[in-house]
Amino acid sequence: MSQDAQSFYQNGYQYFSQGDYQKAEENYQKALELNSDFEDAHYWLGKVYRETGQYDKAIRQWFEVLRINPRNPYSFRYLNESFRDISRVRNGSASDYYSEGLKMLEINDQAFLNENNYSSQALLLTIPYFKKAIDLQNDLIGAHYWLAEIYQALSKKVSWQYTSMAINSLEKVVEIEGKKNPYAFQRPSEYWYAYQELILIYQSLGLNERKENLLSQLEKVKTDPYQQVLTEAGYSNFGYPDKIEVVKQKGELTELWKYEEEGKTFRVVNKEVVNEELTQSEHSTKENILTEETIEKEIENEDDL
Repeated sequence: MSQDAQSFYQNGYQYFSQGDYQKAEENYQKALELNSDFEDAHYWLGKVYRETGQYDKAIRQWFEVLRINPRNPYSFRYLNESFRDISRVRNGSASDYYSEGLKMLEINDQAFLNENNYSSQALLLTIPYFKKAIDLQNDLIGAHYWLAEIYQALSKKVSWQYTSMAINSLEKVVEIEGKKNPYAFQRPSEYWYAYQELILIYQSLGLNERKENLLSQLEKVKTDPYQQVLTEAGYSNFGYPDKIEVVKQKGELTELWKYEEEGKTFRVVNKEVVNEELTQSEHSTKENILTEETIEKEIENEDDL
């Protein structure tokens, strides 16, 4: 008698509950031959492979489940658990695990991951390295940041359920670096990129209030370090500079903080204001005023003669 996919699936479930995994596999396979998008058949076939220690095959089934239904929470959990304990580094430091994760991703100078460059399985394989690094050193912001980038890539390739995990990791970057280094915005860093990534995620999800709150926080954390340095030097009401130039002179890094509207440039060394300079436009204005004054004086002198 011919059977439909549902009948084979139910037979497979009966055999699975009896512990006859071989016959369960056969029936689930037959169900999938008749309906390749049979979500439950893929899921239970994955569980068959999990019970028999065939994890690679189980992972492929759970990928299929999430392809059909990205919302499936059970396959999502099993998929992540399958990679939880994988690691080539043993008894290493946080930096050892972190470095190995970067090596697997082939990270050099890039700041963001392009999900098209990696398979889903390759991304999942790197997660335990960054998680182990975080377990050993919770404030290692690079590990949190690249974990977030992996989750974002997986949210596009596998399931949107990874998005919330990406948000949590990016928010951790912002929290940790904000406490450790108030001058983080004076150099490109994971802290800077985390804000950019979070704003884009909030925008894509329509979380407008969270986006606006983050933008307000961003403006404040960008402004505070500069405002503090200038206030201590006697200059008030200056926020984030319009331009920042870095000049290396005699082994010291000198920063030029330029405020174009106010027409001022501050020369800063080691977070201390060395002097105040005029911008080029202000120089030109001053020169014009001096020229006018000189001409007026010359005219006055001629009249006296």
